[in-house]
Amino acid sequence: MSCPEELQSLEALWRLKHGGRRLPRRGDFRPEELKPWMGNLAMVAVERRPELRFRVTLSGTVLDDYRGYGITGQYIDTVCSGPVSSLSRFVQCVEEATPVRFVHDNSFNSTIYRRMAKMLLPLSEDGVHVDRVLVGLYPLPANDAVPEPLPLAG
Repeated sequence: MSCPEELQSLEALWRLKHGGRRLPRRGDFRPEELKPWMGNLAMVAVERRPELRFRVTLSGTVLDDYRGYGITGQYIDTVCSGPVSSLSRFVQCVEEATPVRFVHDNSFNSTIYRRMAKMLLPLSEDGVHVDRVLVGLYPLPANDAVPEPLPLAG
């Protein structure tokens, strides 16, 4: 199976928004443009001092429903648990300044969905250093065989 259509279209918008720069800024995205994905999005701030950490600054209502509670204001290392955390994928997104797609085992965080297609899209105010990550998350049918990581769109 390929990446869900919702994440493909979100990545296409991200690519459109960075234009001639290496990375788009948060301000490049108007709220009405993000409306089709809004409930399935999170915005994560990249904090570099004293160490690299990721704080959720906005969590969509659909994502909060998956968990049964909101995670806005919390750190990724405290809310994403399980055998393999998403933390290393956030580090990869920031260090490589490139989109990262993967299948996330969400069974430790949700009683509703076990497998989630997750995409991390880097954002940067200066066009170089990643200071935020736009996160899209969509459930996958239980029996889908999805390669890890999900293939990136061309």
